[in-house]
Amino acid sequence: MPRDLDRLIADTVAHVASRCPRPAPHPAADAVAMEARTWARRTGLSAAAEGGAVDRTHPVAPVAEAMHDAPVGALRITGLFATWLAVLEDRGEAVGWDPAYAASLVGILRDGHSTGADALHFALTDLRERITAAGGAALLPDLADALARHAAAAHREQDWLAAEAPPALPEFLDNRVDRTGVPLFTLLHRLDPALGAPGGPPAEGVPPLTELAGLLVGVAEDLTGYPRAMQTGTRLTLVPVLMREYGHSVPTAFQSATVLYGAWRTQLDHGVRALRSLPGVSAATVRQAQSTELWAAALNRHDITRGFAVHPLPVG
Repeated sequence: MPRDLDRLIADTVAHVASRCPRPAPHPAADAVAMEARTWARRTGLSAAAEGGAVDRTHPVAPVAEAMHDAPVGALRITGLFATWLAVLEDRGEAVGWDPAYAASLVGILRDGHSTGADALHFALTDLRERITAAGGAALLPDLADALARHAAAAHREQDWLAAEAPPALPEFLDNRVDRTGVPLFTLLHRLDPALGAPGGPPAEGVPPLTELAGLLVGVAEDLTGYPRAMQTGTRLTLVPVLMREYGHSVPTAFQSATVLYGAWRTQLDHGVRALRSLPGVSAATVRQAQSTELWAAALNRHDITRGFAVHPLPVG
């Protein structure tokens, strides 16, 4: 990798790390991570030999940070879902995103029926049963919608790459939020009773914060994953979009994206503080708002939604 690009990524990583304080992970983090690996092998998601998406991306790690004080049951289900999503992303990178295949997965969450019979379908059926048993049946329609949007965003990105035509910046950013795992994970976080009853819409004021969290995760992934994206040609990042939109060079695109990251991070922090200060705001609403900050920080520090080999963020 050219030295100047290496420096740009290092600067970006340092800036992201400075805005993402790292909480102590959940006390059950290691146990749930081990359980997730066992579950992945039992359901056929992961081969017996190490080296697949589950071993490469450590998908439970950011879940254990974002849900550091959640009940173990909620942590377990979300960690298993993160494991499943890592394998789905690996498949998408390898063979592409087929709308019919995605629809068969969404059908499992929507009504329990599917036309597929591979490991991803089997494991998602198991997850649906676990979510229902944990009292989260009311989350399933929204989770199905979020998964459908996620797969559709991946398919649009695939089309843009095939056409070698980056979209306009607003279209890319609209797509980018759903392309991250944020909408999916914040929904599953509501299995934690501290965030209120899982049924019904999110608290007023929280959806814009979730969107900001998705933008933050997307920008950080795009910058730290840029070398891998260029090498494999399987992902479209913000860098070439900014280059096309404004005629930026690669260094200027990196700097612009880092400025966007800082502005959106400040906006998210301010939004959460403003919501907390509202008279009569419920504790559950505050916790939902805080969860967006937790997921943004955790997923910024661990690239689990795409399997990119990224530069590790500082531990401190």
